[in-house]
Amino acid sequence: MDNELAFRGSNRYPRSFGTVVRFALAMGIAPVFIPVAEPWWNGIIERFNNTYDKRFYRSRNFADFDQLKQANSEFSHFHNSHHRYSTLDHKTPNQMHQQMLASIFYDGRFNVEQRIPLLEGKSYFVRFIRSDCKLPLPNESFPVDSSLKYSYVVAQISVENHCLHVMQNNNVVQNIEYSMPVDW
Repeated sequence: MDNELAFRGSNRYPRSFGTVVRFALAMGIAPVFIPVAEPWWNGIIERFNNTYDKRFYRSRNFADFDQLKQANSEFSHFHNSHHRYSTLDHKTPNQMHQQMLASIFYDGRFNVEQRIPLLEGKSYFVRFIRSDCKLPLPNESFPVDSSLKYSYVVAQISVENHCLHVMQNNNVVQNIEYSMPVDW
């Protein structure tokens, strides 16, 4: 995921998660945030954004917002029916969606228009440790061991344990207490 505020939570409550992440955690999905300002970690989305920009948004003029919405719907339908991605085994997004329908299912355990409980789950942040030996997370940073300088780490936030595990090469190298609001 991108580190955009809508995904990661709130500037006012730095250790809270936004609705999208809360929904993912409630569904048993572990969100992974790419490093800040390194869009190549999310290449599929960046490629789609480039396609969207060049083949749709900049390719024509729109008289008003309603015309943009209609044309966007048409473009989305065409793209998802015809554009094939190597990372999807050369399938279209629609073909992959049909294949995955059986495994992805919202069971209605909670009302998504109300506050989603934050009880368990893990969220991951891939980060590069610079010379200051700080692990930068949204709105705060944590000192880490100097042996991690100039390397990538994975910060795993464990909701149920209120713990931040700093990992490198799948090994936990540091544990940090990470109290967080569960019901903001």
